Amino acid sequence: MAVPPSSSPRPLRTAPPPVSRGGIGLAQGRYGLRGNLELVLCDDQDGLWVLWFNSDPQDTSPEPGGPPPGEWSGALRFATGRRYDEVGVLQSRHGPHHLELLARSGDTTHRLRWSPEQAFTAEQPPPGAPARAIGTTETANGTLWTGILAKDGRPRLLRADASAYPRLTWADDTPAAGLPTDDRWTAMTLVAGPGTDTGADAGPGTNGGSDADAERPAVVLVGDREGVFLSPTGETHPLPAAALAAAVTADDGVRLYLWSEGPWLEVLAPGSPGGARRLPLPGSGEVTALAATPLSHEPDGTDLVVRRGGHLWHLRDTGREDAATAAELTSRLTPAPGNGPHSVHRG
Repeated sequence: MAVPPSSSPRPLRTAPPPVSRGGIGLAQGRYGLRGNLELVLCDDQDGLWVLWFNSDPQDTSPEPGGPPPGEWSGALRFATGRRYDEVGVLQSRHGPHHLELLARSGDTTHRLRWSPEQAFTAEQPPPGAPARAIGTTETANGTLWTGILAKDGRPRLLRADASAYPRLTWADDTPAAGLPTDDRWTAMTLVAGPGTDTGADAGPGTNGGSDADAERPAVVLVGDREGVFLSPTGETHPLPAAALAAAVTADDGVRLYLWSEGPWLEVLAPGSPGGARRLPLPGSGEVTALAATPLSHEPDGTDLVVRRGGHLWHLRDTGREDAATAAELTSRLTPAPGNGPHSVHRG
């Protein structure tokens, strides 16, 4: 998905992203030569913003009005009318190639969908009790999953039948998953398990996501005293305390990123002792948002966006401590008519 170019090309300028709050969503999409990144932010006051990162090779010409390879677009605001606290995004196989968003405003969960024909539309949300945290993912057969962490700390795992997509019919998979309830849980993350194909080039699912025995995602639950990782096959692994968590599926299994209070992310491979390391963080201050996505064109790579000290940072983790990169996230965009040299996002 790309922000449409303006009708009359103007020189690109650099600008900071819009002021955001709460959780963020990050996914590699299917547009562009290698799959551009899609970043969704909760506006500080109203609605959501979407930006995209041009993942094309450096010698590729950008589309008119779009950012050059290796840079972020301007932001487009949508879903106005409420203030959001958390958002997740995934590139779905359904549609085909639609973006699925799960967002939380207060304790209410909302589902939105992006399609080339209609842009962003509101859809019927999954059922669930008032939530303190949410998560979403899609497994290789096209099954869409939602995690809802209720305000009392009870996690639920919901599986969608997508045979009538975009209409989804949800079934409660919580009992089969064996999720532990604890009122100390503060964050929930879902990730398609090892061996599933979640890359930008994956084809559409074959069963519409209706198979009751579809492989479940891994579930991460964290809190200020401890956490737990539940694998797709039901094994549990203890995790250290953390305020924020993000996870991806890499060639070597699930790669888990946790932040507690230090100037780094703890990087863990649940179930693989001895693989822990630390990913240094740029900037200073408290980390208030964390999201990650695997990269189809770099099998060992993970891209992350972190909000620290009020600034957004774009990190690339290659899996080796001495090869990670980080840069403050900035947008390349065109100025609006009548604003002279001032660059603006599209509200």
